[in-house]
Amino acid sequence: MQKTIETEVAVIGGATAGLAAALTLGRSMRNAIVFDTGSPRNKPAAHAHNLFTRDGTPPAELLRIAREQLVLYPTVQIEQAAITSARAEHGRFTLQADNGHTYHAQRVIIATGVKDELPAIPGVAELWGNKLFHCPYCHGWEVKDLPVALFGNGEMAYEFTRLLYHLNKDLVICTNGPATFTEEQRKSLARRNVTVLEETVEKVEDAPGGILITFSNGTVLHKSAAYIKTNIVYHTELAVQLGCELTEQGGIKVNAQCETSVQGVLAAGDVAGGTPQQVSAAAAGGHLAGAMCNNLLAKEEFEKE
Repeated sequence: MQKTIETEVAVIGGATAGLAAALTLGRSMRNAIVFDTGSPRNKPAAHAHNLFTRDGTPPAELLRIAREQLVLYPTVQIEQAAITSARAEHGRFTLQADNGHTYHAQRVIIATGVKDELPAIPGVAELWGNKLFHCPYCHGWEVKDLPVALFGNGEMAYEFTRLLYHLNKDLVICTNGPATFTEEQRKSLARRNVTVLEETVEKVEDAPGGILITFSNGTVLHKSAAYIKTNIVYHTELAVQLGCELTEQGGIKVNAQCETSVQGVLAAGDVAGGTPQQVSAAAAGGHLAGAMCNNLLAKEEFEKE
């Protein structure tokens, strides 16, 4: 049976930022609904690292604890549903969900996150988050001083190499085609014995102690792990429907208070442009967005005649 449901705040996204916002809203006695599709960005990762007091905790366990702690706050509920459309109407927001229900909210927090667009190389998706990584702050310690590869090319790969080289001196760059480094960059890499392999990568396979990288010329390379600089796809469809301005990189443009260009709509976590893409940063953004919603609602209520 389809229903129309009223709430003060709709939190779209049930991972770190969304649950942090819900905690702040719950402690402020605000009615909030969190919409969760169960697909956080770090779902493939076995552990979340570089996280204050919780270093090494599995991402799924972090979310389980967060949901468990929300039970204490009766004004917050979690819906296992996706919002399919959103529109602003007379100072409120109407959201349609794939469960068939319609939701009306006074404020909206978008915490829909991002997706890593992986290269179309067989084996990459299967090893992603396990032996193929995107962030040395999240995974670098675990593979420090080991032989690693980097999938990337050009300026992006060169900048990333400068970061990785402090942790891994045995480093190979797999450009998966002709390298686009400048002559100066090539010389810099050569001075540090960083090998550049331009052959096409045919596949990546799991192997004892690491991975096997097979190239089109028959070469097979064994490395302990590899880094991939992925293309980031921001989940901004709902933000665009609501008229929110985006950054040049494609994230939702927000101010220091997590407010978007649309009054009443806030954004937090990875989807907010310019935000460090770390679990702790996402949590901080969620708490701030939740507090800002409460501040705005409290001001409206207090000033109402």
